[in-house]
Amino acid sequence: MIKGLKGRLFKRPSKETEVSVSNRKLSTLGEGLERYGEAAGLAQVGAQDMAQEVIRQEMQERPKILVVGNEESFSKPLVDYAVGFAKRMGYEIVALNCVPFGHEAPKVLTPYQEQLCKEFEAKACDGVASLICRAREEGIPCRHVVKFGPPDRCIREVHEELRRVEFVLTEPETKPEEGTEPAIPVFCLAN
Repeated sequence: MIKGLKGRLFKRPSKETEVSVSNRKLSTLGEGLERYGEAAGLAQVGAQDMAQEVIRQEMQERPKILVVGNEESFSKPLVDYAVGFAKRMGYEIVALNCVPFGHEAPKVLTPYQEQLCKEFEAKACDGVASLICRAREEGIPCRHVVKFGPPDRCIREVHEELRRVEFVLTEPETKPEEGTEPAIPVFCLAN
């Protein structure tokens, strides 16, 4: 049955559009099975082109690392580590700036929260420039996201919004001793 589905899914007249599952990397087993199930269902009802498109889109999606800055900036050690990590692993970079205040600011800040949010977004765009520039120099796709709220919630939101976010890199919590490299915390996201 599986061979029959694969045969129907990957039957194309031209070699340029043929899809192979041999190098498939799943962000999670459940997500992959869901998308393959969708493709198999489409193939069963005779929509082979749509089934192939589902598989093709999944295979083109690069895995990502989420790089969480220190509010509106990214330290040089974090930028260096993130770019090196993404280059070695073939990952895309998603830079995240988040701040605990925002749209749910304390009552004292309520009259100013819209202005504070705009100012934070502007500073965050300036602060991510070095990371984006370094990533582009290395040919690594990079995008920037600004979120308001506690960092753990912001990370969860980005993980839910984007596909294939596999690792999170954050700023070191303590300054390293002189002459040593800082330890960059790296987390693997569990679904």
